[in-house]
Amino acid sequence: MEKLKVAVISCGMIANTAHIPAYQYYRDRCELTAVCDLNARTAQQTAERFGIPKWYTNTQQMLEAEKPDLVSVCVPNAFHKETAMLALSHGAHVICEKPVAMNHQDAKELYEEADRRGLMLVACQVIRYYPEYLFAKEMYDQGELGEIYYSEFSLIRRRGVPKWGAFHKKSASGGGVLCDLGVHMIDAALWIMGTKVKSVCGMTSSWLARNEKDVVMSLKESGAPAGVFTRQQYRAEEFEVEEFASGTLRLENGGTMNFKTSWAVNLPPEYSMRLAGTRAGILLPEMKLLGTMGRYQADIEPRVFAEEAPFAQEVFPGHFLLIEGVLDHLQKGTELMITPEQTRHVTAVIEAFYRSAAEQREVLISEIE
Repeated sequence: MEKLKVAVISCGMIANTAHIPAYQYYRDRCELTAVCDLNARTAQQTAERFGIPKWYTNTQQMLEAEKPDLVSVCVPNAFHKETAMLALSHGAHVICEKPVAMNHQDAKELYEEADRRGLMLVACQVIRYYPEYLFAKEMYDQGELGEIYYSEFSLIRRRGVPKWGAFHKKSASGGGVLCDLGVHMIDAALWIMGTKVKSVCGMTSSWLARNEKDVVMSLKESGAPAGVFTRQQYRAEEFEVEEFASGTLRLENGGTMNFKTSWAVNLPPEYSMRLAGTRAGILLPEMKLLGTMGRYQADIEPRVFAEEAPFAQEVFPGHFLLIEGVLDHLQKGTELMITPEQTRHVTAVIEAFYRSAAEQREVLISEIE
């Protein structure tokens, strides 16, 4: 099995704590030969930190010189499309951080280009690989939950605005907490249920991040549990995306999904997903089933052993499993867990959400797809 030549574009937190460590773990199957970042110091320090042979500040120059087989795109959201297109045009398969694009048309064009060139493009919807979501998917597929008619999720940071990069700037990130956190949960829920969204009703707010002064925040609670190596200057007055998002999704299977997610809100921290089915409900991340046994109501909690949760000790275990899946796909021909159709649909949901929030109305997915 020939090793794949790999490069990473942009050397921020997620590259340093997820993509690069994962590639180096699989060094017997791939060789990480170069990294690139617009900031020369950041690129050089990342290369030196991990013993990577070369670093660049120009993406095209790196692609032309290194000719990688596989590229990780870790740039801010607004630059995903152009960077992924550039990598595809140089013959590289692409792993792109989520969301792969901020609207359905851009995602459609990206996948059409990948198909035209016979290349792989996959989005980092990595929480699908977490044990609780794999368990929920298994329970649903086996019929243990029956038909799911109601679902909800909450992913709440009380004060967890990511201040080390350009997350707070619309010109770089395209959106705020929905693109950062909500997209993971929406993708995972739709994947578990095997359904799509029919319409979206959403709202956003942004006040605390722009107006609060001197409130102590934690890097860990802001999404960087391993810290960050380089930080951009953050100014609250430049905050121009949503810090809080909530909404309701009407699903094609007749069900509904309610959600709320935040970087900053005056509510307690929360991480939960609930799925209510005709046979049983399931609580995540607890992996508790709520149903009946005979004529009694019953709660069931499975025993999950450490060996069933590979890379649990890693900061971002999902990236290790995603990259393992990508290597298996490219080297062994196995199927990817994350499909182009699913990813394109999630971008349509994102686009519909922001349109709904802006126009204060329910938006049909058929208006976009």
